[in-house]
Amino acid sequence: MTTTLHLDGLTEDALTARSGEGGEPDWLRDRRLAAFKRSLDQRWPDSRQDEFWRSTPFDRRISVDREIVQGGAARAPGGIGDDADAPVVVANIVDGALTDVTVPSGVADLGVVVTDLAEAAQTHRGLVEAHLGSLTTSDPDGTGAGSDRTITVNDAAWTAGVFVHVPAEVEVDTPIHVRIHATEAGAHLPRVLAVVDHHATARLVFEHTSADDVDALVDEVVEVIAHDAAKVEIATLQRWANTVQHLALQKVQAHRDASVRHLSVTIGGATVRLLPEFDLVGPGAEVRPLGVYFADEGQWFDLQPYVRHIAPHASSDVLFKGALQGNSQTVFRGNIFVHADAVGTSTDENNRSLILTKGARADSTPFLEIECADITAGHGSATGQIDALHLFYLQSRGIDRDDALRLIVFGFFREVLAEGRIPGIEDAALADIAARVEAADLGSVQVNDAALQDHT
Repeated sequence: MTTTLHLDGLTEDALTARSGEGGEPDWLRDRRLAAFKRSLDQRWPDSRQDEFWRSTPFDRRISVDREIVQGGAARAPGGIGDDADAPVVVANIVDGALTDVTVPSGVADLGVVVTDLAEAAQTHRGLVEAHLGSLTTSDPDGTGAGSDRTITVNDAAWTAGVFVHVPAEVEVDTPIHVRIHATEAGAHLPRVLAVVDHHATARLVFEHTSADDVDALVDEVVEVIAHDAAKVEIATLQRWANTVQHLALQKVQAHRDASVRHLSVTIGGATVRLLPEFDLVGPGAEVRPLGVYFADEGQWFDLQPYVRHIAPHASSDVLFKGALQGNSQTVFRGNIFVHADAVGTSTDENNRSLILTKGARADSTPFLEIECADITAGHGSATGQIDALHLFYLQSRGIDRDDALRLIVFGFFREVLAEGRIPGIEDAALADIAARVEAADLGSVQVNDAALQDHT
């Protein structure tokens, strides 16, 4: 019999019992209990008091009165890469359980490990013990993950988990897909730990899907450690039904000369709060956080990329682009922190939002906190409607208005999607966007005709 856990009513006895039922080692049980004790000193977020929740009303958008889902009978659907000529690595998390893992022999022969996180706590204890939770308990600037109860409860009560290890100097071109699928109502707490050793390469894909109309909260934590000169490509796709609430911390630690590219595609979900965070702790590290999002009727997306420049001579370049229609809202809060010792930092962040119809609202705050003078930094934000001059140009060449609008929207996103280097991601994202555009009332799309009036 599996011990029942409740997201808003965790107890030490229940966590201890659940850890014992899973055969977890003592050190992992103790880590869970330590996180539980931290959570007792924390409150659920309050948008009136918590700076990083100020734009999203937690009490109205997120429901924590839920039982934690710990396994069901559903199977994972197919995903990106299933029809590709080359095989992919797949780990499926369905309703709080890791249902299956498929690793092609050619990848396994390289020493790459993709396995159950709880099992890895014993079979790969050194790596897991050293890194699990290392990015969620504290931040170099004293803010963020360690003080957020939604993350602390995942530290304490995560259910299904995946462990990925790419050994030193191993180059893995085969994408590693972690698919998280929800069919049962309740709270889902997936966890992923990926360790990419020095001079290794890896491609990680996180696909999020659900059954139609499922009333689920997914509280997810991903930790990625990119050691010296590692190259890591990450893509995360939020393709939920529009009834799912999703809280996600996807945090990367980049060491000396590591290179990280992170692309997020947010289309589905009632409320999505995505935190792609990056700690540049080694000189010469570089990160490229990218994001596209398309919000529709009733959706609320809160996207907060956070880059912490801790080491000198590191670089970051953030670019997020989104479109909105219907009564929807998006929040972009790009945070760049530059430590006093991070001389030679180069950083930039930009957000652009396209308002298609009345009722949509986009809030954008690119934010810089700089403690060091010897750096190069910039930021920008733009929110507006489709340029009537662009529309006129296409229509003057025989393209009807609806097709012209589609071309403009696709072109707006391609700047970001074209930078993704994982096969299938751009096509999947554009297909999702195309479905949104096709379902829209293109006759109600508003344009900014100021430039056209000046031109004529």
